[in-house]
Amino acid sequence: MALNASKTRKIVTDIRKRSSTHTQIYIDGAQVEMAKSVKFLRINITSNLSGTSHTQAVAKKAHRHLDFLRRHGKLSMSATTFINFYRCDVESILWRCLAAWFGNS
Repeated sequence: MALNASKTRKIVTDIRKRSSTHTQIYIDGAQVEMAKSVKFLRINITSNLSGTSHTQAVAKKAHRHLDFLRRHGKLSMSATTFINFYRCDVESILWRCLAAWFGNS
């Protein structure tokens, strides 16, 4: 397997009070870009390990799907169909994140 330097990002998590410089990483002579946040396996990871950006992204996505459901719920749709659509569309977004948010607790 070969690494592609243009698609590779590095994220540095440094919890020390005094920050220091970090060495550059090179792949085939190309410098790997340093990022403040990356998306890995549908989870947004920031350099300070805050879950805020991930929570905001998931809430925004769920809100978009709820808005779609609200706009199209005015159609002649039975309550059973409405609930099934909610469970398949919106609930699945939230359930996917439980492992990331709560882990082994």
